[in-house]
Amino acid sequence: MAAGAFVSLITLSACGSGSAATQAHHSVTIGISFWSQDQKRYPFEAQLMTQEAEKNGDKVIVNYADNSASTQASQVESMMQRGIDVLIIDPLDPTAAGAVVTKAQAQGIKVIEYDQTVKGSKADYAVGRNNTDLGVAHAKAALAAVPSGKYAIIRGDEGTTAAHVIGKPYDDLIKTDPNVQVVYDKYTPSWSADGAQKEAEAALQKDPDIKAVVVTWDEGAQAVVSALKADGKKPGDVFITGTDASTPSLAYIAQGWQGQTVWTPIDEMATKAADIAHAFGTGVNPPAPDATVDGVPQAYVHITSVTKSNLCDFVTKIAPKGWVNIHDVYGKDSCG
Repeated sequence: MAAGAFVSLITLSACGSGSAATQAHHSVTIGISFWSQDQKRYPFEAQLMTQEAEKNGDKVIVNYADNSASTQASQVESMMQRGIDVLIIDPLDPTAAGAVVTKAQAQGIKVIEYDQTVKGSKADYAVGRNNTDLGVAHAKAALAAVPSGKYAIIRGDEGTTAAHVIGKPYDDLIKTDPNVQVVYDKYTPSWSADGAQKEAEAALQKDPDIKAVVVTWDEGAQAVVSALKADGKKPGDVFITGTDASTPSLAYIAQGWQGQTVWTPIDEMATKAADIAHAFGTGVNPPAPDATVDGVPQAYVHITSVTKSNLCDFVTKIAPKGWVNIHDVYGKDSCG
């Protein structure tokens, strides 16, 4: 096992809530491959997938690839040797993952793309948000808060499909707005928070009068806040976007440092992925897709834009149990 990787094999009871007849005949072995465990969401989702698999009477193998495409490929190869029936993969490198998917399918393993797409092959199903909608949510929130002025854009890894799909609305809505001047626009290799902070520092050095920074992901947004603090900015001076509704970003929204984050209902995503995997593994037709894109059935979840105006509702009503608590966001046990 590669250094930094985490592997767990959970053999689960066949007395869950799925079809008793199906479970008696076949316990599905599901391989789950996440490219990182650095972001809070991925271990959280792995736990939810495991819980849903338990209800269905299935076995689960979970791997984290430590931000390495080669490690992800070798881990999936190991899971195939261990006899997985279905692979759920959140790819780091879409092209490298495409080769992995092709190899898995050649062995009769059904593959579910999770959160991001692969290149060079077609998965059997895809589960995630509509990333175009995510980019639109960022752009609209920024333009509503800062209808004119100087902007910087800090995107994710240029080698990932998600960064391009999310970023297209930035080009279509922000960069074409006559009232907005984009003075800095960069991709960030490996979705690195350190890289995002360096880009924010460079943007501020180029033009200290930036009023909005459109950032694709929360860890990047938090890094931008660090750069703003070091530059002497105050809460509310610069509007910042993000994604995933992570606790530090929610706290920054409460404090006025970050303007928006976008929540993807990962609890719903994880449950859907585990249920689709169970269907594939037991020879049952998976649920009808919300759409079919390039021949791949897609199950979408609906995102929520979180700003200061609905922050309390998100923390107390929308977020799944265990994701966040009021005190960590507001510094006390009540909103406001």
